[in-house]
Amino acid sequence: MHIGFILTKSPSEQGFETFLDFSKLYVNTDQISTYLVGNGVYCAHKNYSNSDLEMVFESSTVYVYENDLKARGIKEEQIKDGLIVFSKYDDMVTDVMENFNQAVSF
Repeated sequence: MHIGFILTKSPSEQGFETFLDFSKLYVNTDQISTYLVGNGVYCAHKNYSNSDLEMVFESSTVYVYENDLKARGIKEEQIKDGLIVFSKYDDMVTDVMENFNQAVSF
């Protein structure tokens, strides 16, 4: 099963911990893709460290929305290695609609 997570919450927002708890249920059992959009792009920053988040990132393909990085003053060279920057929101929508069995947004 291919599960998609769309994270719009920063680590300081209430839904972030729910995202971590829920995503850990799927780690190592399903194919996971994670999209960081809105305030979720703060999780992509190299200086942000969270062992649970790192476990999710290691088990999934992680995409980061370029426009939201720019809006928050985060440059591509400041994001963690291995994350994929995407520039068209429509690409995320298409991926979710065509390739995921289930999508969950936080």
